[in-house]
Amino acid sequence: MKNNSSNIWKKLISPKTLFAFAISILGLYLGFRKFDSSEFLSYLRQTNLWIFILSMVVMVFLIGLRGWRWKYLILPINDLPVKQVFEMEMIGYFGNHVFPFRMGEILRGYALSKTQNIPVSAVFGTIVLERTLDVLTFIIVLISGAIFFPGMPKWVRTSGLISGIVILILFILVYISNLKKVALKRFFKQKMLKIKNLDDSKIGKTVKNFWQGLTTLRETPHLGLIIFQSFLIWAVNIGNFWLMGASLQVYFDLFDLLLVFFVTSAIISVPSAPGYVGTYHAATIGILVFLGLELSKAQAVAVIMHAVGFISLTTLGLFYFLKYQLNFKSTVEVYVEKGA
Repeated sequence: MKNNSSNIWKKLISPKTLFAFAISILGLYLGFRKFDSSEFLSYLRQTNLWIFILSMVVMVFLIGLRGWRWKYLILPINDLPVKQVFEMEMIGYFGNHVFPFRMGEILRGYALSKTQNIPVSAVFGTIVLERTLDVLTFIIVLISGAIFFPGMPKWVRTSGLISGIVILILFILVYISNLKKVALKRFFKQKMLKIKNLDDSKIGKTVKNFWQGLTTLRETPHLGLIIFQSFLIWAVNIGNFWLMGASLQVYFDLFDLLLVFFVTSAIISVPSAPGYVGTYHAATIGILVFLGLELSKAQAVAVIMHAVGFISLTTLGLFYFLKYQLNFKSTVEVYVEKGA
C-alpha cells in the first residue's frame, strides 16, 4: 500500500505534470499578455445568453452522440443502454476538466468497469477504438477541407494531404492482412520501430494503440453505423463552433469555421493543465486574430468558447461522478496500474 501511494505521488508531482502546467501558463501569457479589461468586459457583456445556453445544450447533445457510438463499440462485450454510456462519457469529460494527466479516459473506463462488472482491459480496448475513430474522421475532415477549400493556408493543406496518404497506406496494410502474418509484424517492428525502447515510450504506445484500433475496427460489428455516427459527431461539433461565435455576434463563414475548428481541435492534444486551460485560449485567440478579429474581442470569444464546454460538461460530469460514488484516489490507482 505504501509503495502504491508513493507511485501515485510520483505521478502527481512529476516533470510531466509540471511541464503541462508550464505550457498552460505560457498559453495564458501569450493569449492575454496584451489585455484591455474594459474592452474585454464590454465584449463579454454583449454575449447573447440564449445562444450561449443553446450552445451548451448542443455540447451535451454532442456527448450524447458520443455515448450512442460508444454503446455500439461496447456491444460485443455488453448491451448497455445509451443513457448509462452517456453518463460514463460525461464522467470522462469531468475527469479531463478537473484531474491532471487527461485522466478522463481512465476515469470513464474505470467507472464503466466498476458499475457493469466488465473487465477493465476490455473497456479500455473500446476506448482505444473510439479514439482511433476520432483521429481518422478528423483527418478525413481535414483532408476534405484541404481539397475543397483551396484558400486554406498552405500548412493546413499540406498536413491534410500528408495525413491522408499515411492513413490510406495504413488502411491498405490493415485490409490486406489479418496481422497474423509474421512478416508484416516483423516489418513494423524492425523497419519502422527501430528507435531504442520505442515500445515502452509514449510514441511507441501511441503507435501501438492506433494500430490496434485500426485492426480492431476491421472486425467491428455495425461498422457502417459507427462510421456514420463518427461523421455526425464532427458535423455537430463544427456546427456548435458557429453557434459559440454567434453568441458574441461573430458569424464565421465555412472557411473560417473549419480553420478555427481544425486549430482548436488539434491544440487539445498538447500537454496542459486540466481543462485545456491556456493552450485552448492561446490557440483560439491566435487563429481569430489571424482571421481579422480585434484582439479584445478574440479574447472574449475564446473565453466564451472554452466556457461552453467547461461549464456544461464539468457540471453534469460532477453530478454523475458523485452519483456513482467515484473518487480521485481510486482513479489515480487505476492510472498508475495502466502505466498511463
